[in-house]
Amino acid sequence: MKTYLLTTSLLFATMALYSQIIKPTRYNLDSLHFPTEKSDYKYMRVVENYKNQPDLFVFTEYYRSGKVSMKAISTKHEEPRFEGPRIDYYENGNKKRETQYSKNQINGKQIEWYENGNKKFEKIIKTDLKTMQTVTQILQYWNENNEQKVIDGNGFYEETNGGTTEKGEIKNSKKQGVWTGKNSKTNSTFTETYENGEFISGISIDNNNIEHPYQVLFKKPEYKDGMAAFYQFIGKNFRLPKNITTNGLKPKLYALFNVDTEGKLVDIKIVKDLGFGTAEEAIRVLTKSPNWNPGIYRGIPAKASYTLPIAIHTPNN
Repeated sequence: MKTYLLTTSLLFATMALYSQIIKPTRYNLDSLHFPTEKSDYKYMRVVENYKNQPDLFVFTEYYRSGKVSMKAISTKHEEPRFEGPRIDYYENGNKKRETQYSKNQINGKQIEWYENGNKKFEKIIKTDLKTMQTVTQILQYWNENNEQKVIDGNGFYEETNGGTTEKGEIKNSKKQGVWTGKNSKTNSTFTETYENGEFISGISIDNNNIEHPYQVLFKKPEYKDGMAAFYQFIGKNFRLPKNITTNGLKPKLYALFNVDTEGKLVDIKIVKDLGFGTAEEAIRVLTKSPNWNPGIYRGIPAKASYTLPIAIHTPNN
């Protein structure tokens, strides 16, 4: 623990040193932390480059009020690709979360606090960078009354995250036995079984009292004929602007959209634009897309977000 805290302190001390030297780049973010030109932005981001490490960048995000929201290190300056410690803050200035990253994936110890400054939990989260599967170990947990319910990896855990509340036994730092919960977004309840942290099976009951058994916690939305076919659909329908120039490169724009419970693409926005009208054209094409297979969350169709890179190929490429 002391070594970890010392490393984190030294790293951010170094970040502060170089941030005094490098001229910062600032831009505004929306509620999802994507760049926006709108006046009702929610956050501000400042990017600063190490003087002697040109491939590492300091990301500092601020609430609109000017209070610090997040500090982290990124291996890219145009978008967050986190490496090492990331620290998030509540707007009142209290620390919210400390997380360790490796290649933009959570990998290491994570500590979280309540807004009043009391500690909430200590976890170790390990991500397999090949399969992208994560394993979470819960070491300590305190409820909102500051009562410690998990001690050294054993006890009872309860958490609400993104509208989902779940609770159950922690044994040897992992989920064990029967866990129960509810999802306020789908107005459903669920019961799941775990063995040594491994999910075995579950049953959700929706707002019509219909049971939905499942063997997988979450299934991503997907194009019915596969992503190769979807990119073919884009290629056939995308009208390349006449005045676009890419200087021999094959740049990518990035689209963010939701796949609703019927499989329709909605809430489409371009989070990285190439200009020349490519954003408008990408939105037009995505709006025409046939329905996808929707995402499935705990056995029930659920609205899910999807980020899609679209490579632009001009005749001179």
